[in-house]
Amino acid sequence: MINKTIPLIPVRYYLRLIELIAARNISTQALCDELNIDIGKFLAEPDLKVSVEQVEKFVQYCLKYPANRDLAFELGRSLHLSSHSLVGYAILTCDTIEHALRLVTRYFSLIMPSFKASIHYNPQNQLELTIEPELLLEPLTLNFHIEAIAVALQNNINELISQHPASYHIFLSIPEPLHGHKFNQLTSAKFHFSSLHKPGIKLVLSQSLLEHKLPLADEMTLKAVERRCQEQMKEITYGQDFPEWIERVLMNAYQMPNLAECADLLHVSTKTLQRQLRKKNTDFNVIKKKVITLRAKQRLAQCSDSITQIAHELGYSSSSNFARAFKALVGISPEGYRANCDKSQLL
Repeated sequence: MINKTIPLIPVRYYLRLIELIAARNISTQALCDELNIDIGKFLAEPDLKVSVEQVEKFVQYCLKYPANRDLAFELGRSLHLSSHSLVGYAILTCDTIEHALRLVTRYFSLIMPSFKASIHYNPQNQLELTIEPELLLEPLTLNFHIEAIAVALQNNINELISQHPASYHIFLSIPEPLHGHKFNQLTSAKFHFSSLHKPGIKLVLSQSLLEHKLPLADEMTLKAVERRCQEQMKEITYGQDFPEWIERVLMNAYQMPNLAECADLLHVSTKTLQRQLRKKNTDFNVIKKKVITLRAKQRLAQCSDSITQIAHELGYSSSSNFARAFKALVGISPEGYRANCDKSQLL
């Protein structure tokens, strides 16, 4: 089963949520009791981590109140560049918006490790910043985060461009919420709902906006702050139990990453990752086979998706390749395993 109890996510953003629901006269003590968390401890150390399980319960608790349907929107509006700790200060000292966005992708795991950011340029030479989930989240929690991140992105971009007249586009995978009219009040950005096939957000900026100079650019300060960001990345990387981390990523990933992609996520070379795994008497392929077997069994037993759909989700090019691999690992075909699960549920 997916281990959602491991603390991964900085609590600082969820402290903002507590402030927002307190302002709406909703009991924060009941929330703390339900999640078994010590608010005082988190307020004192906002870089402490919470687990995916706690985040999901947190969001579910907040959204059970109808008045909170716009909570993700308001959370995004409350998040300024300074909310992102060291990364926020580094962004402010970049020389252009393009430089700032490249820095965001480099250190996004320090902001929100449950999501990843990447950049590429389309044929019109526009920059596309894509933010996608790294972990499987409950749909309610996933959509909540996508909305909050999209609004925070607009808020942060506008902080950078200040009074500079500009327009840009933000595409979201989620449908337009009931409070969609609030998005029309946000300046510069045009939001497009239900416009992505995969869960996530895409920001599209023109070349002229990318070249916009930032007023607080300071090369020396940026270098100093980046060094500290790099130190934090190393602390995260080398504080990991590598086999456990790989297993967790593979169990939660929307699409199965390969060895090189896992190494990139950890900010180490593939050789370093392989060496760390050998120290634990394992290797990437052993872990991947174990995870594929677990995920395949779960999907076959718990959902009605076709064998082809499950094969694609697990990274196989065809259902026949998946069937051969599954039978070799489990000793029975996927269809046979599913049939056995159906029989046991009837008993």
